[in-house]
Amino acid sequence: MKKYFFIDYDNTIFSHYTRTIPESAADALRSLQKAGHMVFLASGRGFSAELLPDLPAGFTPDGLVGANGAIVQAEGLTLWENPMDTGLKSRIIDYVMKRGYFMVTSSEGDFYVSSMERYNHSLFRTTEPIPPKGDEAFLTLCSKPVFSFFLHEPLEIIEEMQRDFPDLKLFYMGGELGGADVIPAENGKVKGIERILAHYGASISDAVAIGDSMNDLEMIRAAGIGIAIGNAMPEVKKAADYVAKAIDDGGLADAISYGLTHYSGEKASEAISPDSPPQ
Repeated sequence: MKKYFFIDYDNTIFSHYTRTIPESAADALRSLQKAGHMVFLASGRGFSAELLPDLPAGFTPDGLVGANGAIVQAEGLTLWENPMDTGLKSRIIDYVMKRGYFMVTSSEGDFYVSSMERYNHSLFRTTEPIPPKGDEAFLTLCSKPVFSFFLHEPLEIIEEMQRDFPDLKLFYMGGELGGADVIPAENGKVKGIERILAHYGASISDAVAIGDSMNDLEMIRAAGIGIAIGNAMPEVKKAADYVAKAIDDGGLADAISYGLTHYSGEKASEAISPDSPPQ
């Protein structure tokens, strides 16, 4: 039976610890498609068919859910594309600039940062392939399409912004990566997944979701089977039907194997891990 896999990219496919895609992950992705299953990226980043990230040779996803559900593509078609409301976007930009917070985003192929000084001391210098536009240029986003933001600040500031913007969702990325995806409250990966499944006449019970961060939590709960990579945040592990090995220990291959062989059509009552006793 064909399954639909929705897989996060950062620290699920691509390891931020080694700055590579593990070969076991590459092999698993290629084998999954070869077996006739469909594979979609589901990322908080604003990926599109024109702006795909580094991927293994011989593997091209069947589609994607980008910007936490604001960009949805399958079979070369754009099923959904919904930039952030202009008024909401302008309030976010004004809020961040007045407080000196560090926020980044992409628009029309360019990378934008709220502070060039903060950028020059951040990991974004090594993770983004193009030089950014920053400071005053960040204000020009008020008139450009933006699908989501990333707020690179500690948890207390993320929580402060969530209180001040109840019409947003801020997905904290945890202590290791830090920061939070910032999206309209009505968006999320589940909405994007549902649009793809409707395109194929499939249901959420046919989906396998694999991820590690808080922006993956909803899809892991909603999918027919939800799997957390071993390096996932505790809340994500708790919600998952299965906790796979860590990304650099064959985690994605383990997750895919479990998704193919253990799916029963019902959500498990408790998450289990590779080290759990047989059930």
